[in-house]
This record gives sequence, C-alpha cells and structure tokens, in this order.
Amino acid sequence: MRNAVDLVKGSPGKPLHPPLTDASIGAYTVGVAMLLAGALGLQEEQMAHGSLIAISFGLLLAAPTAITGLLDWLDLPKGEPARSAATIHLFAMVTATVLFAITWLLQRPGYNEDEVRTLALLAGLISEAVLATGGNVGGANVFVYGIRVLKRPETPVAKALNPLGVREEERSADPSRRG
Repeated sequence: MRNAVDLVKGSPGKPLHPPLTDASIGAYTVGVAMLLAGALGLQEEQMAHGSLIAISFGLLLAAPTAITGLLDWLDLPKGEPARSAATIHLFAMVTATVLFAITWLLQRPGYNEDEVRTLALLAGLISEAVLATGGNVGGANVFVYGIRVLKRPETPVAKALNPLGVREEERSADPSRRG
C-alpha cells in the first residue's frame, strides 16, 4: 500500500501536487479571463464557451490535485508552522474549488445562450481572488518551509522570508542597498 501512496505523491524532489496545481490554477485563470474578456465585448460567444470549458478542466483536475496535496499534508508534523500554513492552504483551495463549481453552474446557461453571465463573472472574480490567496500560501509552504523539496543546507526561515536574503544591519551599512 505504501508504494501506491508514494507513486501518487511522486518521487523525492519531484512531487505530483505542484504540477497539478499549475494546471488547475491555469485552467481556472484562463476561464475567468475569458469571462472578463467576453463581458467586455471581446468575442463574447467564444468567450462564453471557452470559459466554461476551461473551468471544467480546472474542476476535473481538482480531485487529483486535492488527493496529492492531502497526502503531502498528512506527512507534516502536527503543531508545526508548516502544518498550519498547509491547513490554511487546504481550506482556501477547497473553498476556491467550491466557488469555481458555483461559477460553472452560473455560466452553464450562458454557454447555451452564447453569452457571459454577470453572476458567473462576479463569482469567477471572487473565486480567482480566493484561488490566488490560497496559491500564495501554498507557495510559502514550498519556498519558506521546503515542503516536498529536497533538503539542502538549512536556511533559517527569517532569512528565507527576506526577499533580498540580506540582514537589516547589512542593508544599513551598504548605501547601495538602501531602499
């Protein structure tokens, strides 16, 4: 059973969850962009169709993306900051998925009538905001906490969170680094 779980999770340094998130986030984002473009009058009939198709792909990818993410989450030690961040990511992404399903339902009649539905656009924009927030937290899980990343020499979290990788006292001592 463990080998099957490892196969679903991916190999060390090459987990399956991140590429699945890229594909689903891309599909959702294209869908919302098409809703917006159609609502602005750009090829509305095609955008009404394309948006529903793109959001459909995002929804189809939701289950494998969630399963691989859940398997990664289960490996995180309880009570650790990485587990807390991953839990926030989990709830944000489940919420985004539900919102995109609602967006799909609201746009479905627009597919048949060759139009972008206003409520679908509004739901899509809200869904996209939740998706971006959850994705940002997911990125912190990888880039700050190193979840499912091959471990290299440890870098303190405070240094990893500094986008320049420079301590404050070094910045003030070097005039070229002052903001």
